[in-house]
Amino acid sequence: MSKPLRGDLSGLPQQGLAVVGFSGGADSTALAHWLMGQVDPARLVLAHVNHQLRGEESQRDEAAVRQFAGRFGLRFAVFREDVAALAKREGLGLEECGRQVRYRFFHSLAAGEEDRILTAHNANDNAETVLLHLCRGASLPGLLGIPYCRGKILRPFLKVSRREIEQYCREQGLSYVTDSTNLCREYARNRLRLEAVPALEEVNPGFLEAVSRMAETLSQDQAFLDGEARALLERCRVPWGLDGRLLREAPAALKSRVLLAFWEEREGPSLEKKHLDALYRCLERGGETDLPGGVRARMAQGVLSLEGPEQPELFSVDAALGSTLLPGGKELLLEVKTLPKGPDRPKIHNLLFKNALDYDIITGNLRARSRLPGDRFSPAGRRVSKSLKQLFQENKVPLSQRDRTVLLEADGRLAFCEGVGPAEGFQVTDRTERALLVELRQRESA
Repeated sequence: MSKPLRGDLSGLPQQGLAVVGFSGGADSTALAHWLMGQVDPARLVLAHVNHQLRGEESQRDEAAVRQFAGRFGLRFAVFREDVAALAKREGLGLEECGRQVRYRFFHSLAAGEEDRILTAHNANDNAETVLLHLCRGASLPGLLGIPYCRGKILRPFLKVSRREIEQYCREQGLSYVTDSTNLCREYARNRLRLEAVPALEEVNPGFLEAVSRMAETLSQDQAFLDGEARALLERCRVPWGLDGRLLREAPAALKSRVLLAFWEEREGPSLEKKHLDALYRCLERGGETDLPGGVRARMAQGVLSLEGPEQPELFSVDAALGSTLLPGGKELLLEVKTLPKGPDRPKIHNLLFKNALDYDIITGNLRARSRLPGDRFSPAGRRVSKSLKQLFQENKVPLSQRDRTVLLEADGRLAFCEGVGPAEGFQVTDRTERALLVELRQRESA
């Protein structure tokens, strides 16, 4: 008799639905049956998508799902979609289109906060994915394989081999269907499944376990590098992009991760390797490069910026306490902080007040706006008034970012300039009782 299946339910909440992606094959059949001994069967929902790609075989699979659910008294839900027609309309490959259809359906069934989606990806699937990525010249993220958890999706059988799953089905008397396309050597994954993995298991019978161990070790390395990259990204932030000189000094492994994270803050298409390489060259050599979605990267005056195809939008909006959304994807955050008296009072030269105003002297409404012809600004402590053009030149603000720079106006006077700080007369002083903290940040993409 084989050893029990080593499924992992560590990410499953104590309550909520467990929506099982159920194709009727050996993997999902074993998962659904195993789950009945692990959680209350009333929580289980078998979710089947009929892709209508294989004619009678697709109908057979759907009937097998209904039969299994009826045999064990489980809830089930079926969704039918002509994936071939949908893929043609949307310009997608069949595999990608089918995947999108499945997961949209699964998420529609797992709408509750504690609901989860369970798929039957196993150790063989994981090894095949790693090998596919390796064949395509993957970097570190591609060698991590399939994650156990992504959002609401859990994969309890990720360390269970297909051999163990099929043995479990035999021992439990579970019938299952087989997708005939799994035997077609036209697909790269099938060739790996039918030829490469068996050959590698001859070299090392513990090949699947070795891949899992490798993925775990590399995941730790990835987590460390990602953490370092996030910290570096914050250090490199300047009002109009990233401090290119500081970023260029970083190790190459961190630079590429920072650039990718910087890109992903925008809404838009993913960045392919060739685009990331172009962005990297732009950082190192200066100049400009075009990126997906009509975005242009520009390295100028020491700042790396990403600019959309749209022209900067001139704006003037009321700025209330809390959050104010601005054109160009920026968010203005205003917070009033009461300053303590006595020894606990922070020094006014504290960096906390680099972007703060004396709220006690502000009597009217604040407005956030872009620059206007004739604007002049008096930086606090410098006792000089300069045109914004002069100020931008001194602060090396890229030309393309000057119309995007945020100004705060109080009672008709400029009180704050993004990247510069408060104006003379509006800065926090020893007499200030309430400080207005000003923060500008790029809105995260949805």
